[in-house]
Amino acid sequence: MAKDSIYTPLLVNLFGWKVQPGVWMAGYEISGNKTGLFCIIGMPGRHSLSPAMHNAGFKKLGIDAVFLAFDVPKEKLKSAVEGMRAYGMKGMTLTSPHKLEVMKYIDGIDPTAKRIGAVNTLVNTDGSIKGYNTDAAGFYESIRATARLEGRKFVIIGAGGAARAFSFAIAEKVRNPSIAILNRHPEKAKRLAAEIRGFADLDITSGGLDAKGMEKAMDNAYLIANATNITLENSKETPVPKRFLKRGMVVFDANYVPLENRLLVDAKSVGCRTISGLDLLLYQGLAAFRLFTGKTAPVEEMRKALLAANSRKDKDSG
Repeated sequence: MAKDSIYTPLLVNLFGWKVQPGVWMAGYEISGNKTGLFCIIGMPGRHSLSPAMHNAGFKKLGIDAVFLAFDVPKEKLKSAVEGMRAYGMKGMTLTSPHKLEVMKYIDGIDPTAKRIGAVNTLVNTDGSIKGYNTDAAGFYESIRATARLEGRKFVIIGAGGAARAFSFAIAEKVRNPSIAILNRHPEKAKRLAAEIRGFADLDITSGGLDAKGMEKAMDNAYLIANATNITLENSKETPVPKRFLKRGMVVFDANYVPLENRLLVDAKSVGCRTISGLDLLLYQGLAAFRLFTGKTAPVEEMRKALLAANSRKDKDSG
C-alpha cells in the first residue's frame, strides 16, 4: 500500500484536512527536506486527478516537489491559507467551493483574476501569497477547437467561480458572442451577467434553471457549459433536461468524476459533441504548472498521466 506524505500527519492534525491516499508515490526520488510542497484543496478535493498530472510534470523536469490533494471544508479555508504560509507551501490550486472566498485571505490578486472575480491558483513567494485564475484560459483552450465560435450563443450553467471564468473567457476571446447565464438562484446569475456586461459590450441574459429560463436560453444555443457540481461524483442528476439538447450542439462539463455523467450521456445520445472536464483540468493545470515552477509544462507527459490516473479510477470504481 502506498504511503502518504511525511507532511500528511502535520496537516491533518493541525487543520483537520483529509488527504488523498497514495499520492506520495510520485514515481521518482525526492529529498524530503528540500521538497517543494504543492496541493489542491476543495470540498471534495480528494477526487482530483491533479496530483497525478503535476507529479508527472515534476518527474519529467527533475523538480524536487510533490503535489497532494485534500478535502477542506468551507470553515477550514482560512486555516488552509494560513497553513500554506506557515509550512512554506509553494503553490496551491482550489476547486469548489473556495474560488471566491479565498480572495479574502491572500496578499495579492492578479489583474485578470480580479476582473474575473475568482481565484483558482495560489503562489507563495517568500510568505506573500498571490492569487491567479487559470480556469478562463483552460476553458477557452478546451473549446476553441470545436468549431467556429464567432457569433455563437453560449449557455453557462452556474454562477460561481468556474462560471465567472467561463463567461469572462467567452467575452474576452470570442468575437461577437451572446451569453445566457442560468443558475438555481436567478439573482446570482443576474449579478454575474451585470458584471460581465460592465466590461464587455455584448448580448448577455440571465435566468433560472426552471423550464421558462431553460427554454429562453436554449433557443439557438450552440455551446452549453456546465459549471456546477450537479453532475459531480455519483449524481444521477443533470442541469439540462434531455429535451433541450439538440443535434449539433456542443456540451461541455467542468466535472470529470464520473467521466460519463448523465448530462454528457444524454448529449451524445441526441448527436451533440461533448467535452469532458479532463480537458479543462489539463489546460488549466498546464498554466498553473508554469506559475508554480516558472517552466513550460511537459504537455504530453502530464496528459498521459492524467488519462492513466482516470483509467485507474474507473477500474477502482467499477
